[in-house]
Amino acid sequence: MSANQPVPATNHLADGVEAAARDLTPGPRIVTIGTFDGVHLGHQHLLQSAVRRGRELALPVLGVTFEPPPARVLRPDHFPGRICSAAEKHDYLLASGIDRVLVLAFTRDFAQQTPEAFMAELVRRTSPRELWVGEAFALGKNRAGDIPRLTAIGASLGFRVVAVPRLTAEGHVISSSAIRSAILAGDAGTARHLLGRPFRVTGEVIHGAHLGRTIGFPTANVAPPPDLVPLADGIYASLAWLPSDEAPRPAMTYVGTRPTVNSGVRLVETHLLDFDGDLYGQMLRVDVLERLRADAVFDGLEAMVAQLRRDEANARAVLARVAQSERAISRR
Repeated sequence: MSANQPVPATNHLADGVEAAARDLTPGPRIVTIGTFDGVHLGHQHLLQSAVRRGRELALPVLGVTFEPPPARVLRPDHFPGRICSAAEKHDYLLASGIDRVLVLAFTRDFAQQTPEAFMAELVRRTSPRELWVGEAFALGKNRAGDIPRLTAIGASLGFRVVAVPRLTAEGHVISSSAIRSAILAGDAGTARHLLGRPFRVTGEVIHGAHLGRTIGFPTANVAPPPDLVPLADGIYASLAWLPSDEAPRPAMTYVGTRPTVNSGVRLVETHLLDFDGDLYGQMLRVDVLERLRADAVFDGLEAMVAQLRRDEANARAVLARVAQSERAISRR
């Protein structure tokens, strides 16, 4: 199932395991658990491994996750933002092949549970035959529930713990932290490679100053979710999705405060190439592929327009290269 397709499923968000799991069908299952922010390639490897095991044992696979991300609750002053929304995470998790997603509301009180107390309740409500987690996973107060402790808990409660090694790319561990760092630095290409898909900004198209239309580059302005990792200022090659689209539209996206015209307001503005239409009020998904350049100040609008024309040519070249690369991968 494509992550771009709607997924018919119920998203549970409740205080505690019992409330969230009250309508689960009884019986044993494979359970995998994690924050899963971004559902990156490392997460996908874990999820798909659990799915294969579930098929081997003819058992359903349940994914358990937390909202909001624990770091946002426990270290709000040091949390740079999330990689995807809760709804997008839910869809990406189901797209991995698992059968069900259980979302637990993460609070400071929730974080005070011991690993034993949490797992006892999880076992009572979800009946895991096996618990699949990443090798660095830990849960419970002070992250005391690491793999050895979970293994001991499993031995007493009747489930097996499977720790899946982390994936690496070019010698670097694939992690949500690495992806956030790439996004903050404007390295959309690295973020895309680690996620296995582009970093996405989704929002309703709102009215702006209409400057783009007057200079031949009309843009769809989107206010990104306030808790999303902020993408570094600059111009990006991108793909845009309207609600009715079955395929993305080529685009280039500006992130910044438009210093040439002294805007002062940080915007995400997307110019859809070869498109002319009214997008106001529609939900727009923008997949950010690669940064073309940093933001800049120009000596007037004429110089800015000349640079935008060069940006458009560069964006088309990047889009063609990415499309060619994806076609080559699909033929393997």
